[in-house]
Amino acid sequence: MKSIVFLLPCSATVPVGGFKVVYEYANRLVQDGFIVHIVYAAQLFPKEHSFIYRWRRWHYYWHLKRTKEYLPDKWFDLNEQIKQKWVYSLKQKNIPVCDYYVATSWETAEYLMNYKGIDIDNKYYFIQHYEQWSSKDEQRLVATWKSPLHKIVIAPWLKDIANNLGQSAVVVENGFDFDTFKLTIGIRERQRERIVMLYHELEWKGTQDAFKALDIVKRQFPALTVNLFGVYAKPINLPDWYVYFQMPDKDTLNRIYNEAAIYVGASHTEGWGLTVGEAMQCGCAVACTNNGGYVVLAHHEETALVSPVKDVDALAKNIIRLLEDQELRFRLAENGNRNVKQYTWERSYKRLRNILLKRGMVS
Repeated sequence: MKSIVFLLPCSATVPVGGFKVVYEYANRLVQDGFIVHIVYAAQLFPKEHSFIYRWRRWHYYWHLKRTKEYLPDKWFDLNEQIKQKWVYSLKQKNIPVCDYYVATSWETAEYLMNYKGIDIDNKYYFIQHYEQWSSKDEQRLVATWKSPLHKIVIAPWLKDIANNLGQSAVVVENGFDFDTFKLTIGIRERQRERIVMLYHELEWKGTQDAFKALDIVKRQFPALTVNLFGVYAKPINLPDWYVYFQMPDKDTLNRIYNEAAIYVGASHTEGWGLTVGEAMQCGCAVACTNNGGYVVLAHHEETALVSPVKDVDALAKNIIRLLEDQELRFRLAENGNRNVKQYTWERSYKRLRNILLKRGMVS
């Protein structure tokens, strides 16, 4: 029986798209007979921080170890056979001995690079983004990309980065949950001026750009309303034409997608267009930016209307086009809904499993 360990950089108390992908694979691996471990780090690189910071993290570590609040129980149904472990750091002594080791971020890759006594053929680097936003020293980030770890990326734009660095990488595109997210309200039956979008506090997620674009649209369409969802508390001074859903459950999220005619995505960069795909599953027409993650699914004038990153006016114009041209909205929503159906977890898992078992390992 084969065993595998995924190294995660922190706990998973709230929904995180990248963690969700790991959990989807973990569930399928354990159902397929693998012994699966997930190890969470309470602290990354403790020697790089002050004594006071380390002391606080040590108390945090013991608090979560006692309460088990590091588990994703509140938002993901993880198979109970999966062995989850909360460790103070990702030093090798804290990691179970397995057949396969999978780093899931640049920080975890830096640890895995230095694990001793493990055949390099069994070390993998599962790359879901170019994580410049989480690295103060880009040279360290690049060093993990240039390491001999076997690189699996989730989108073609990430493979391009690897190739430009002289590295090979295998693309395994993510799947979508078709049991939860589906059409329940017909594409042609929706309130035209209802929009849905994700709220995020990180600047590069582009939420403020989207707000500015929607202000422009609102002046032309006074009846416009927005279903806004996210893990954070409701934004301060949110206009009353927004309805905010904090950490909605899956059924609620499916409903608010289906209530909307249009999904708006304004991220400056994304590893993969998770919410774009979910919106397409639920029949939304998409107006989004042309970052590498979104454009896997968002093909301009075919499955979405796509505008340059940070171009608020162009994003607003695309939203207005969808509001003014009903047939365009219907066509894009129908095309997007049809196109996204090819991205199943079954297809993704088969590809990942073959790579682990050294079948179909191509660059």
